[in-house]
Amino acid sequence: MNPNRLERIVIIGGGTAGWMAAAALSRYLGHGNTDICLIESDEIGTIGVGEATIPPIRTFNGLLGIDESDFLRATRGTYKLGIEFVDWGRVGHRYFHPFGRYGRDIAGIDFHQLYLREQTRRSLPSIENFCMSAMAAKAGRFSQPAPTPEHPEYEFNYAYHFDASLYAAYLRRYSEHLGVRRLEGKVVDVVLDPVSGFVQAVQVAGAHRIEGELRIAFCVERSTSYDRNSFDHRGERSHDEVRDAHQSFDPDRCQGCASLDDDHRPKPGV
Repeated sequence: MNPNRLERIVIIGGGTAGWMAAAALSRYLGHGNTDICLIESDEIGTIGVGEATIPPIRTFNGLLGIDESDFLRATRGTYKLGIEFVDWGRVGHRYFHPFGRYGRDIAGIDFHQLYLREQTRRSLPSIENFCMSAMAAKAGRFSQPAPTPEHPEYEFNYAYHFDASLYAAYLRRYSEHLGVRRLEGKVVDVVLDPVSGFVQAVQVAGAHRIEGELRIAFCVERSTSYDRNSFDHRGERSHDEVRDAHQSFDPDRCQGCASLDDDHRPKPGV
């Protein structure tokens, strides 16, 4: 084993977060030198909710080389230009947070600063009127942003709204195509180093102990919780406290996995 290289990575839990980690790691580390294993259980169902994303999701998909049209079809996704907060601050008030800029800066001064100054002098329309994302969302329109800044359409950004379970299934196909191993089962125990208190391995029901140099856990709300008061002033836990927490570990409360539809099969390029 090369101590300077990650050779074994264990991801505990699937769902959107788990398979996003698997996809990213397999994209950049899955070249035959790193074994990536994701542990999840079909006994623990997922909640097929709509995933509300922000623009960095486009960067993430782009790093994976995912085709946007194929991704939107597979996840039943739509474009998203911002987030509207209803009864924001008070009942009857609303605030729309656009994925884009307000106006254009002048002489190095942000447009919204100039707007606020001018607003003290005279009545102005809502600042949303100076934002391409806000106005497009209000009109129910969408277009791809322009590639160069001389076009007004350059000033807005966007994200997506899609079915979270379908996105997880999509990334599962992507990850398994790149060699990620999926292990079916529930984590029933965690093995700690007796000296450092660090996690050494996890025990899966009906399987052998799974070890790895890097372990990433994506557990839902019912997973084992810790008392924030047991952390020291640096936000760290002592080795004794880590071992005490391990002794109180209850496998029945751990839901670090999410099931996927096995009918989805890998396809070329995904």
